[in-house]
Order: sequence, then structure tokens, then C-alpha cells
Amino acid sequence: MKTTPEALKADWQAGRFQPVYLFYGQEDFIIEQLCEDFLAKALLPEERDFNLDIFYGNEADAVKVVNIAASFPMMSTRRVVMVKGVEQMNAGPIQLIHKYVAHPSASTCLILTAEKLEGRKSKLHDIQKVSCSCEAKILYDNQVPDWLHKWVRQFDLTISDEAIRLLQAHTGNTLRSLAAEIDKLRLNLQQRRNIEVQDVEQVVGSSKQYTVFELCDAVGAKNLNRSLNILSAMLQNGEKPPQLLTMLSRHFFILAKLREMKTKNMRDDDIAKRLKVNPFFINNYRRQANQYGRDQLKAAFSHLLEADQHLKTSYQKPRLVLETLLFKLQYHIR
Repeated sequence: MKTTPEALKADWQAGRFQPVYLFYGQEDFIIEQLCEDFLAKALLPEERDFNLDIFYGNEADAVKVVNIAASFPMMSTRRVVMVKGVEQMNAGPIQLIHKYVAHPSASTCLILTAEKLEGRKSKLHDIQKVSCSCEAKILYDNQVPDWLHKWVRQFDLTISDEAIRLLQAHTGNTLRSLAAEIDKLRLNLQQRRNIEVQDVEQVVGSSKQYTVFELCDAVGAKNLNRSLNILSAMLQNGEKPPQLLTMLSRHFFILAKLREMKTKNMRDDDIAKRLKVNPFFINNYRRQANQYGRDQLKAAFSHLLEADQHLKTSYQKPRLVLETLLFKLQYHIR
């Protein structure tokens, strides 16, 4: 049975536990949080010494794992056995665990974690079919704001959309890094309960005057002077030209895709989902897309590709390459 983190937490809160769980996927922070949430609900702190065993796939003895999982708990209603990185085990040990999973102990919760399930014929896929499984996927850009709102809510905090945007610009979409920055912001808030742009600027990016989103917005709005000023400030602050070019390319890809979409009867939330962006910024993207015709966008991608080639192979200074690119993008030079 495949489920979601939210459904799992609801079950655990209600005292409902399955004998076998499989948490897998590339977003290891979600998997780590699931394991912590499970332990908080499944075992009391004083029960863990005798009823919690944690193994790691690259060194675990499958026979020992199965024997412990099959044994009765000590002075507790359940025993918990975790195997982290189970995909690192050889086929034979996984086969042994699969045999146990087919007839698990009712008093044990076996938790298996894996980054990936390997091929479709692997035993991990067979285990998935008979366990309670949850996939932890890397979040898209437009999914991170909702995750951040939920994450800060557990601390009785709120965070503004603009603060989220700036935080993503500086930190990226890695949940572990975002959670670490939230911890810093919490300490800086003191008695306040809402995280604003000023807090992010002070704690996360105090040395950076502008963000790459501001650069993209200035270019998309065809404000050449502002975009050149932002570019200059960002380069002085150590921003890498290839990363700036990547974000500019992504911005124009969104504008081109939005312009080609038939959005007349579509809600902003549905448009944002298809574009994989935050719904908060749809109107801004729409205004900018309306300023570019199809031929202009086609030319823009040619300029972006040309700039990429110059950055990789040309003797030209990266600053000059990017300044020339901004000029071409906004004045539609072919």
C-alpha cells in the first residue's frame, strides 16, 4: 500500500502502526523526518534501549535483522527494527528480508529506507507491494513554498511568500538546507511570530543586495538599466555567471511555455502546477510573457545558447558576455 507522509503521521497519531514500512526516494530529509516522527509515536524514550535496533545496509547482517524482528519486545507493546539504505544490501540478504516481510511479526515494526528501488524485478519492488510504502520525491520549485509554510507552522510561526522566494533564491530547494536556515531565522525572531523578507536578508543573505529572481524580473520587464545594475552588484558579491545564465534560461522557458499555453479557462493554481512555479508569481509571469512575441522568445533562446557557449569557450570576460546578453534580450537584437 502506497501512502503519503501526511497519512502516515495521521495514522501514527491515532496509534495505528503497520508491521512493515518502506520509505524510499531521493529527498532524504523527508525520510529522516518520517523515521523520527515514527519513533516519537511508536516507542517511549525508556522503551528504546531494549526495543529499538538500527542497522545500515552496507554492513547489516540480514540473518540478525530477521532474527531480531521475529523476537518479542521486552516490557513494551512493540519492537522497532530499522534498516537504513537497504538497497546497499546484496540480493541474497534482501531475499531473506523479503521472506520475513511476507509473514512479519505482529509485535514488530520493520522500517526499511532506500534512495531507490533499483530495477523493476528487484526484491525491493516485491517488498513494496506487501508493505506500507512512501516515496520521498525531490520537490519542484512550486512545491517548496507549501512545504515551508507547513514546516514553520510546527514552531507556531508563519512566513511570507516574499520571504520564501528570497529564501529559495539564496538556499535552493534542498529541504535539509532550508530547515537549517529556518532554525537560524527562529533564533533571530525573538518574540515575533512571522518571518519576513527583512529577516531573510539579515540572517541568510545579508551580504547580497539582490537576488537572481530580481535580475530575471528586471530582464523580463525589459528594464535594462535596472537589470545591468543588479547584474553588476551580483557579480561583485561573488555570484557565478553560469548559475545566473541557468536561471535566466529557466525564466524565459517559463515565459515561452506560458505564452503557448491556452490559459483562458484555467485557474492560476492549475497554470502554476503545469509550469512548476509558485502561484503567487503567475500574474507577474503573465505580464512579462505578454511583452514577448513568439519570434522574440525564439531569438532569446538563441542568445542564451550563444552566451552559454561564450562562457564555456570564449576569451571574452564573463561580465561582458552577460551584459551583452541582457542588451540583446531586451532590445530583441537578432
